[in-house]
Amino acid sequence: MVKNWQLLLLCVIGCMAVGAISGIISGDSMKMYSDLKLPDIYPPGYLFPIVWTILYALMGISLYLVIKDGIYKNEIPLAIFGIQLILNFCWLPLFFVMSNYLAAFILLVVIWIFILMMIYTFWKVDKYAGAIQIPYLFWVTFAGYLSYSVYILN
Repeated sequence: MVKNWQLLLLCVIGCMAVGAISGIISGDSMKMYSDLKLPDIYPPGYLFPIVWTILYALMGISLYLVIKDGIYKNEIPLAIFGIQLILNFCWLPLFFVMSNYLAAFILLVVIWIFILMMIYTFWKVDKYAGAIQIPYLFWVTFAGYLSYSVYILN
């Protein structure tokens, strides 16, 4: 049961805003995506904003579940969350604006590690908060395959 709807909305909208701002900074990334040499298995460009919207919403829900009873008792999970969110924010500009595909792949590996740590620390606070981040881990795993493939092919 939601104790504080305003806090939940703030968490969800805040996480989605991070993704939106990163996307705006990255410009017409879907055009650039279509111009890349891609691996045999890749999703259509229109799928990315849909998936990321869902993942950012899930991040916001998880964040809410971790902080709903007080921010100060969960400092380590929140620090890990903040770091992964900042790293996630940096990935789009690194890949699409700077076209640094190797650095983007390495950053994805680091993000993947922070997602694992986030799932673990969130799970200790609220099992649901950790569990709903598993799709994010799977998507970033797939994104790692795509990112590495783009680095190799381009």
